[in-house]
Parts: sequence; structure tokens; C-alpha cells
Amino acid sequence: MTKVMLTLSGRSTEPKLSDVISELALKEEEVDLEYGVQMIDPVAGDYVILVEEAAALRVTGSDPSVEGPFSNPRIEAFGPPQRDAD
Repeated sequence: MTKVMLTLSGRSTEPKLSDVISELALKEEEVDLEYGVQMIDPVAGDYVILVEEAAALRVTGSDPSVEGPFSNPRIEAFGPPQRDAD
């Protein structure tokens, strides 16, 4: 299944993934456990997790600090590799 991003906003400390799963009533199999919780803005206390699209749609709106779903596009090189000038 396709995974999408959910943003967790305004956290005073980095949340543990297990706490987020419990807080949002997610199932472990709906969450990308390897990706975990990633900081995106330390000043605002914003973090992101990857979840199955159906789960994201289910939990969005359940908590005002949860925003999304957002796409998770694949990041690839643009064009051929460049060689540094000597």
C-alpha cells in the first residue's frame, strides 16, 4: 500500500513512535516503523510519520495537531551526475 505523511505539530519534545501509534489509535502495520518519527521543524515542534493512506484519512481531523495526509514523492537525482571542476 502507498504510505503518506502526517505532520504532528506543536510537540514540546520528540514523540516516541509507540506513543504516536497509541495516541492516534493506529495499528503497527499501518505505520512505517523503519521511518519512525522525523523532525521537520525543531522550533515549531513539528514531526512527521509515514502511514498507510487509509489510516491517514481515518485519523486526520481527530487531533488538531495532526495535519495531512501529504504525498511522499520519491526523491531521485535530476539529470546525469555532475563532475566537480578541478
